[in-house]
Amino acid sequence: MKQFFIKNRKLLLIWGIIILAIYIGVHFGMDKKIVTLGVIVFGIFTQAFAGLLGIIGVIPTIGPIIVKIASLPAIWITNALAYLVTLIALRKGAKIDVMKSRVLVVSFISGIVIGFILGKLL
Repeated sequence: MKQFFIKNRKLLLIWGIIILAIYIGVHFGMDKKIVTLGVIVFGIFTQAFAGLLGIIGVIPTIGPIIVKIASLPAIWITNALAYLVTLIALRKGAKIDVMKSRVLVVSFISGIVIGFILGKLL
């Protein structure tokens, strides 16, 4: 147990900062949207969410299932945003740009899926 804390001290420190920021924001009555945005930006830049999913993924049996459920919406959101941009671009008459953006999104999602499959095989 002690080795877990030593090995993951940076991640635990980052999550401690996030929890402290949330507590201070709620305690002093800051706008919840500002606190949320700050936590999301800080979490993305420090890769706190990826680290948390990595630690959750280590839990036997249920950990990998939780990680799969948490990471699947990212692909859906990416695809939905691509369709929204496609719709807007088609209304503006940019057919070449639509083709380029769809190719980019399909290759991005394909890369994610291929990486996921290779990760499972290795």
